[in-house]
Amino acid sequence: MENQNTEQNEEQRKNSAVDPKERTFRHTLAVMSVVLFICVLFSCFQTIYIFKLNTGLEGVMSYTRIFKDKKVQDSEGAIESIEASANSEPSELPEPWFSIEEASSVNKQRMTTVDIVKKVSPATVPISIICADDGKETKIGSGTGFIITDDGYIVTNQHVVVIADRSVSTYYVMVNLPDEESPVRAEIVGCDVQTDIAVLKVTSDRKLPSVTMGDSDNLQAGELAIVIGNAMGRFDDSVTVGVISAPLREINRNGYFVDIIQTDAAINPGNSGGPLINSFGEVIGITNAKIVTSTSESLGFAIPVNSVKKIIESIINYGKVVGRPYLGVSLQYVEDDSYFGARGGVYVAEIVKDGPADKAGFELGDKVIRFDGVEIKETGDIIRVRDKHKVGDTVEVIVERDGKEVTLNMTIGDSADY
Repeated sequence: MENQNTEQNEEQRKNSAVDPKERTFRHTLAVMSVVLFICVLFSCFQTIYIFKLNTGLEGVMSYTRIFKDKKVQDSEGAIESIEASANSEPSELPEPWFSIEEASSVNKQRMTTVDIVKKVSPATVPISIICADDGKETKIGSGTGFIITDDGYIVTNQHVVVIADRSVSTYYVMVNLPDEESPVRAEIVGCDVQTDIAVLKVTSDRKLPSVTMGDSDNLQAGELAIVIGNAMGRFDDSVTVGVISAPLREINRNGYFVDIIQTDAAINPGNSGGPLINSFGEVIGITNAKIVTSTSESLGFAIPVNSVKKIIESIINYGKVVGRPYLGVSLQYVEDDSYFGARGGVYVAEIVKDGPADKAGFELGDKVIRFDGVEIKETGDIIRVRDKHKVGDTVEVIVERDGKEVTLNMTIGDSADY
């Protein structure tokens, strides 16, 4: 007993001899260790949850829970963009007055590159986006456009002017017209995000040079391709020459399949919205984008004019795109996963209130089985069927709901109404 008391006294003496700073350090280290352990444990649980969310039925049910209260939200794999108001009412449209003049196929002759540039360059214009802040004007962006009528209608990319279109009080568009020293302000007639097309209008006291629109449906790989544009926003009338690498590629943009032309003609920042020209001096594409990686080069893309002629006409006639089929639903593809019990397929993730799908009786979580008689295996299947129809057509849709097949009849709407 005496020995035990002696050992306890010795231990207390040692503890009292420890420096207070060292005790504080030890205490802090212990607390940090506990916090670190908790963080690691939380991360593990979070990783497992995310994994489950992305690999099966739990992901579908999460969409269903989320969209019960929030029906307007972007979704990867969505079939349509539904950012616009869902309560728009169809309106009476005036008679169309504008149509793009088709290029004549009679006595067409191939031209030299020099002659092509002389013909098209005067109608190719630099575009600047100006920010007006507290009386100070600053150029914040640039692009290219081309004049399609002698009274001043100009085509460019939507992404070139999007900020000025959405915030007209702060930003505006300026265009450098040929043979004029000072740039002029341009009105944005309308934009279309699906095809990345915008139409501008400038006013001039003279007739302006304009381009000839060609036929992009008959392009062949290897044909001459010329790009004119405002490279880097500083080098206007820059000319690059190449070939048509592929006359038709297909991409999915905001729920709509869009055709693009691939070319190896150099495309630089500032070229967006400019013309892609064939050997007849005709515009057959609107320069749109390029792919830049450490392992690739000469991958430029343009929008074929044939795919957007009706878009351009509609914007000029109505200020928006009319007559484009619209469903008012966003769909999510889910892979089959036996481990989590997920049944693969295309599920309804979002519904526009009072849109075509809503009126037809769609419900969140419905699995789309057939659309107008076509078996649905991916979201693209529905897009292709939809785009074969016209506004006002009624199609039969079969969905699976609560383990049973339900037949719905949907009347296809007009995207301009939403």
